Formats: sequence, structure tokens, C-alpha cells
Amino acid sequence: MKDGKSRKVPGELKAWEREKKLIPVMIRSYCRGKHGTKGEEVCEECKALTQYALFRLEKCPFKVNKQFCSFCKIHCYKPEMREKIKDVMKWAGPRMIFTHPVFAFKHVFQMIKYKKKLKKEEKTKGNV
Repeated sequence: MKDGKSRKVPGELKAWEREKKLIPVMIRSYCRGKHGTKGEEVCEECKALTQYALFRLEKCPFKVNKQFCSFCKIHCYKPEMREKIKDVMKWAGPRMIFTHPVFAFKHVFQMIKYKKKLKKEEKTKGNV
């Protein structure tokens, strides 16, 4: 780059990049609430879950056109880890409005947008 600034992340990767930041935030929040940790620290179980989730996200075959994992046809999480991350999402998700409102509203907006896209695709399949 001539100006020394790094390039922006392509639009398609924004969801993936956002999720990469969001997962540790949600797990930390969950760990503080459920396991009594303080500040940035997390217990060993939550540390392992964070590493696992970020590893799975890094290996996601849909990285460029990232959708929500809950809508994905390929479930790449082990069943045990899938249950753990679902617990984290259920607990931390509603609390994000108070602790990280920008993340929360972007997530809700993206979810609505994606659901509309799915409905539109279903309608076009039905009309063919």
C-alpha cells in the first residue's frame, strides 16, 4: 500500500471478522456470570471453549459467505461443544444489549437480514 494503511476487510468477510471478536466477548461474559471469574480472565473450561470455537471458525468452509452457525447444514462442532456454545449464546446473548450494545444490535440486524434472505430463497425454490 502506498499510504501505509492496511486494506479494509472485504465485505464478505465482515461477518466472519465480527464473529471472531464476538465469541470471546460472549464466553467471557458467560464465565463471569456462571463461573464467577473477574475481568478478562476465564476458567479453564471456558478458555478451552474459546479456543475450540475460534479454531472451528478459522476452519469454516463458508468463511467468505459466512452465515450463522445455527443455520448451517454442516455442523462442525462436536455435539458436546455445540451444547456448550449454545448455552453461552443463550445466556450471554440477551445481556449483550447492556454490555456491548453495538455488537448486539449488529448481530440482531444481521440475523433478521439473513432470515429474510432464507425466506426469499425458499419462495423462489417453491415457484420453480
